[in-house]
Amino acid sequence: MTQEQKDNLLLEAKKALKNPYPKDAKVIYAAAVLTKKGNIYSAAQYFSDTYSLTLHGEQCALVHAAVHGEGEIVAIASTSNEDNAKGEFTYPCHMCKQLLYESQRRSKVPMEVILLNNHGEIQELKLDNMISHLWPK
Repeated sequence: MTQEQKDNLLLEAKKALKNPYPKDAKVIYAAAVLTKKGNIYSAAQYFSDTYSLTLHGEQCALVHAAVHGEGEIVAIASTSNEDNAKGEFTYPCHMCKQLLYESQRRSKVPMEVILLNNHGEIQELKLDNMISHLWPK
């Protein structure tokens, strides 16, 4: 991934924060994925009143890429509007980490995870270093 691709990925994740469903969501989670072909797909969460049917930003970004025929994800940038302290980041939940892991496993493309907080700080991790207990093995 080039620096320009990383900058664009982070920009698209930030822009996606403006598009949650419904629009009046108080806490917003958004993500953008960079595919092996070099395309970026972004999305924010789709909230359900049942909570259990809510789609998270990472899930929506993966689906957005998939509906365009792209499943080889090189990197994902994840962000939220949470008021984190400096140096703190919002990590993908375990459901999202599972989907990211499965995506990486199917495509055999190592995935970079880039977290962006409300202070403009970024943290970069390899997906394999973020997941401690993988399923299935």
